[in-house]
Amino acid sequence: MPIDLAQPEFFDPGATERELRRQFEVCHGCRLCFNLCPAFPRLFDLIDARDGRLGEVTRAQLDEVTDLCYQCKLCFVRCPYIPPHEFALDIPALLLRDKAARAHQQGVTRQDRLLGDPDFVGNLGAWTAPLANWANKNRLNRLLMEKAVGIHRGRLLPRYHWETFARWWGRHRHKQVGRAPNEPPRRRVAFFYTCSVNYNNPEIGKAAVAVLEHNGIEIIVPKQCCCGMPQLDGGNIEAAKEQAKENLAALAPLAAQGYDIVVPGPTCSFVLRHEYPGLLGSTAARDVAARTYDLGEYLIKLAKEGQLATDFSVSPGKLAYHAPCHLKAQRIGLKSLELLRQLPGAEVVFIDKGCSGMDGTWGMKREYFALSQKVAGGLLRGVQDAQPATAVTECPLAALQITQGTGLAVLHPIEVLRRAYGLPEP
Repeated sequence: MPIDLAQPEFFDPGATERELRRQFEVCHGCRLCFNLCPAFPRLFDLIDARDGRLGEVTRAQLDEVTDLCYQCKLCFVRCPYIPPHEFALDIPALLLRDKAARAHQQGVTRQDRLLGDPDFVGNLGAWTAPLANWANKNRLNRLLMEKAVGIHRGRLLPRYHWETFARWWGRHRHKQVGRAPNEPPRRRVAFFYTCSVNYNNPEIGKAAVAVLEHNGIEIIVPKQCCCGMPQLDGGNIEAAKEQAKENLAALAPLAAQGYDIVVPGPTCSFVLRHEYPGLLGSTAARDVAARTYDLGEYLIKLAKEGQLATDFSVSPGKLAYHAPCHLKAQRIGLKSLELLRQLPGAEVVFIDKGCSGMDGTWGMKREYFALSQKVAGGLLRGVQDAQPATAVTECPLAALQITQGTGLAVLHPIEVLRRAYGLPEP
């Protein structure tokens, strides 16, 4: 389900609307996705109010449906009519195209420009970390932020760290860790650490490095920027394309040298795998996609090849695991769940109660905050009912939602694995 910029009418509003109506007509007759997100119930309500006459739904009302889609991609996973079926439905790609056509015609909103640039916001937050973290909890500042850029005053925001993962790596890379000096690495990994890890959760990146080095893997951290998904969320295709080009310039030579590209965030691994080939349409983009792995997927690959160290010494106890939507959308299976269940003494409860309702920047916006929490209701109840010692997910924004809704701190699976190995925390 990649973006296809090769379509000659990709940004044409009229062609986009015709395709919206064609695909929505099929959805109306199927309704298998009625409970996945707010977009489908709104669509079906609009059609039902007109006795099934989709042609009477206005363009403005179609915009409402598009704006309620937060690109979880789960409808594509469930849909029986995806290509190569003759109906050729791809609702996530179509609604992303609709946002892009609108942005191309009307411009990208100030809200989407800010939320779509985590490198700018992250660098600012990191350099002013104590002040930024205080301001994000200050009621007056949050009111001003809500009015200025539309981030809801009640949304729990991630913390910033002066020592980003990239700064930490700059010190760490000069040390030899994890294997004897003359022992060759078993594998070579290019670590695409993600914006969230860099600015907000550097401990996840440090845990990934510790675990990979413990398994004798050589790690390099190439120059990188945001994967581009936040820009896609706002319809800013050209900005996302430029970010993809910048990342590809660093990753493609490494893929050609045999490095595996390992990503701790499922949204970013999804974009590298499924969006870059369509955005750039190049052999290099397809080569990078072919060598990209989700971190949990990569570790299970090692385990199945008998190359994952099993010297676990600490039981993680009871865990409640939430699988992010963008991990499910990759159709690679729930590798982190499989990995966690292999840890001695682990009791893992799989919370399969739907989406977290955050999905990039959507759940932060003033207009969708309450709806986001409603979407997350099943997940939050599932975590509370499990009464775990630790909640676990790969998605940093789902982690925010879980913490806000339950009060629990949330770990990435790689942090659980580091503790199970008994490796020291930096």
